[in-house]
Amino acid sequence: MTIQEVIKKIDRYLKKDNVEPLIVDVQNKADLEAIMLHYQLPQNVFLCASDAAFCKPDEFPVIPNILERLAHENTNFFVSEITSFLKLKGEKALVQELKELLSMSTEGHAVILTFQCVEYLHTLIKNDRRLDSRICVLEGIPSARPKLIFTAEGIQPTDASALVKGLRGMAKAVESAAAEILYIETAKSKDQYPFSLYTISDLKNPYEVLCHLDAMTSVLPESYGDEENWQYALTEFRKYSSWQQLISAQIGSVNNLDIVISTYKQKASNKKWLWLYFIGLKLFHAGNNSYFNKAIETATSPSGLIHSLYRTILEEDPTDKDFISQYRQRKDLLNSIENPLDEVSGFCKIVQSKGKYALCYLTDNTLQEKELIFKLLDRYSEDFGRAELLDILERIYPDLRAYLTAYHFKSELLDNYFQEYKYQKVVNKIFPDFMTLVEKQAVDRDYNRILPPRSSVIEGIDVTDTQTYFTDAMGVEYLGYIMSRCHALKLMAKVTVCRCELPSITSRNKEFWDVLSTNRFPIISVDKIDKIKHHGEEGYDYSREDRKLPIHLIRELELIDELLKKIKTNLTNGDYQKAILIADHGASRLAVIHGTENLWEMQSSGKHSGRCCPKSEVDERPDSATDAEDFWALANYDRFKGSRKANVEVHGGATLEEVTVPIIEISYLNDAVEVKIMPIDSTATFTGIPEIFVSFRKKAAIKVFSTEKLVDVSVVIDGHTYEAKPTADNFYVVEEMTEIRRAKTYSVDVFAGGMPVATGLPLRVKKESGSEKNIL
Repeated sequence: MTIQEVIKKIDRYLKKDNVEPLIVDVQNKADLEAIMLHYQLPQNVFLCASDAAFCKPDEFPVIPNILERLAHENTNFFVSEITSFLKLKGEKALVQELKELLSMSTEGHAVILTFQCVEYLHTLIKNDRRLDSRICVLEGIPSARPKLIFTAEGIQPTDASALVKGLRGMAKAVESAAAEILYIETAKSKDQYPFSLYTISDLKNPYEVLCHLDAMTSVLPESYGDEENWQYALTEFRKYSSWQQLISAQIGSVNNLDIVISTYKQKASNKKWLWLYFIGLKLFHAGNNSYFNKAIETATSPSGLIHSLYRTILEEDPTDKDFISQYRQRKDLLNSIENPLDEVSGFCKIVQSKGKYALCYLTDNTLQEKELIFKLLDRYSEDFGRAELLDILERIYPDLRAYLTAYHFKSELLDNYFQEYKYQKVVNKIFPDFMTLVEKQAVDRDYNRILPPRSSVIEGIDVTDTQTYFTDAMGVEYLGYIMSRCHALKLMAKVTVCRCELPSITSRNKEFWDVLSTNRFPIISVDKIDKIKHHGEEGYDYSREDRKLPIHLIRELELIDELLKKIKTNLTNGDYQKAILIADHGASRLAVIHGTENLWEMQSSGKHSGRCCPKSEVDERPDSATDAEDFWALANYDRFKGSRKANVEVHGGATLEEVTVPIIEISYLNDAVEVKIMPIDSTATFTGIPEIFVSFRKKAAIKVFSTEKLVDVSVVIDGHTYEAKPTADNFYVVEEMTEIRRAKTYSVDVFAGGMPVATGLPLRVKKESGSEKNIL
């Protein structure tokens, strides 16, 4: 039937007396509105199943209450929405209700406006032809039946959807909205309507809701968070319409989430922030930080992210070209999160499965890793070439590599001896060739010829405005490290190497005290290194099975660094102009490792862990012992009987490491220092390149000028190092550079106290004949 035909039929119906309800079925919103508009007259009453009188906000309507009015009130009723509600209960309930409507008696007139019920009404007519006159179907294009989504509070529909508050509004929306999806904010669930003629889905848990609000959510497994996490995000979505907006507002730009890791530690107590940061990383990744992105891929939780940051490196091969960059990115990331103890401990256990290559994965971020480095060096050092091992240490433990840096003593014996000594101390072994050298020096004692006694040096030291630090047991083995740290701290260090008094014990080696201690600057004692070496303080005890490694060196290097930083602070503050580090004696780690006693039986027991022994008239001096006034001092790695073994390191004997001591004068190098080089017999030029002349008889020579007073000045030219002697007024002279003979332009580097103060200074060398040859 057309709409005009339907209206005529309704009009005829309304004129009858004592009639039963008339059912008018419409197919779309427009026709329904047209009929209702046509009959909007004072004598007509419109009832909707969703009216508050029949339906609570989130409940199914009470249809008998509607029928009650129809049965007892003498008026013209137009009733809608009943069938749209009944479709929730299914076809059986719908057909049964249509039957009841058609069979009921009414006091007045009742036009029941059904919605898209053609097939069910035709079935009723087919079964009872008498109903045909009481049913009319308005033909038209059917509206699409919407999909229903039952949701929790907080859903914002998409463009092709509508939002309904409570179940009561569902039928009206079905019959009046053109939405493809209806979001019903309700406490009901689809399980309550198993026979529904609508397609219903539940969107009740926060994760499902978020998937609908932002499609990016679907790439995140629900297991990435608990209900509380997802509910937190859903609550935030009321302010921010997408993950990108939410992460940007609460965490930081989604393009720079790798930078946010720097705030991780201070945010660690905020569980919501940690979770949201984790979600942000899973969705938007960590910028260009390739290692971070690899770790994110395997992480499934905020704590799992930290675990992945530690463990992902283990999937990398240390021989791959990208390994070093991945390693460095990881190290920075772990420092940003301050290396949580549990993860460090677990990593230190699992990394050992890598065998000798475990070294390549460790860092110097934590004490546990540093101790493991020493353990692995002890176990695997002989599986590496020395150069390869030093390269690894340069990356994983720069301070330890700096300790192993060569210090040039201007003595081949000392250069070779201390490089070997330090390396063997670190790897916890004594090599046969070195042991032969020790035994030889125990007899030859060349240090008496090479090294001046300290007492002959200290009188010439200028102590004006100088603070001296007495660093007990800090031998020359640390000079490579000290010079490296001075370089980093922009400190100049003038080093004088000498020998202490024998035996190498503190009571015999304080002759410098009165000379270097002044009323204004009394000597400050620094004895922590000594206490670690000789008393096992801070837990370093060689007698324990788990402590038979040189791990005390970790703390020793830290103490030296702390002292140098303190000195720099005092120098830059102007507290004094110079600092002096002076040691009473050195110490020997290898004598402890060697662990032997002397075969000679002495009248007196050994002292200082058996390194020396009081003399007695009946004693016969061992070949390896030296006369130290009223003591015998051993110059090899034996021990006199009768003394307790040393736990960590030992002194009192006459090995090179016990006897050789440094005096280090430290001053601050002003950043504004300017340096000029010039011919030895000329002044500086400020334009062009300085030139010098050489000939068969005339050796290359230069003069260096500095705007600041420098110490221990040297120049490096063409790979050769030359000492520059101070003259006056900040001038320093290099009198002969015998290797510099070719006519060309050289590059000159100037050093002061081991610090580069000027680099790449050009110097043109010409032949004295005047003819230029091969000027490059």
